[in-house]
Amino acid sequence: MGKVEVQGESWHGHVTAVIVAPEYRRQQLDKNLMNLSENMSDKIDKAYFVDLFVRTSNTPAIKMYEKLGYIVYRRILQ
Repeated sequence: MGKVEVQGESWHGHVTAVIVAPEYRRQQLDKNLMNLSENMSDKIDKAYFVDLFVRTSNTPAIKMYEKLGYIVYRRILQ
């Protein structure tokens, strides 16, 4: 699930959640969903960037996002 947000004149994509049922994991569905979200944000909405939030304890997700080129921009303290 994702959306496009705007701050001033800067549109950006925001990934709210990427969830794949356990029986469909390891089939690159998460990667395909992320690529689709990025393409829609870029081509349709001309977004400047795509952001997301992930728990620091979710190591598999962090590794997947890093493989897709995402970086840690900042950490939010709770």
